[in-house]
Amino acid sequence: MFRLTANLFPVCVASLFASALVAAAERDDGMNVPQSSGGALYIEYCAICHGSDARGDGPLAATLSVAPPNLRRLAVLGGGIFPTERVRQHIDGRNINPAHGNREMPVWGSAFKRARGAYGERRVEQRLDSLTDYLHSIQEAQ
Repeated sequence: MFRLTANLFPVCVASLFASALVAAAERDDGMNVPQSSGGALYIEYCAICHGSDARGDGPLAATLSVAPPNLRRLAVLGGGIFPTERVRQHIDGRNINPAHGNREMPVWGSAFKRARGAYGERRVEQRLDSLTDYLHSIQEAQ
């Protein structure tokens, strides 16, 4: 029979506490949700069309009816100002009016909502923010 000695008790308590912290970090209730790296999200979801360097030359770019834009030039095209909210809304896609034309780009807000066990809205928002921040960080100078 195993007996918990006084020396092992603090180790067991620390282990249980660490397990609880990990579980809390993995919960999707809006508390302690780790924010994913925008660069990693970009590679996972965007690079297939926009290219690994975001210049619009991904492996699927040639198969699309509308060429993916060079995402490194969004600030240049915006007169030196990165259009943060417009980019975020375009990535999200859930509030884009279908009357404004076809959309070949996936509606990532909905996709993130369904991905890997149905993310909650707070996690979806964090992923959209991470992607938008990443795109802002790779803008070319004028």
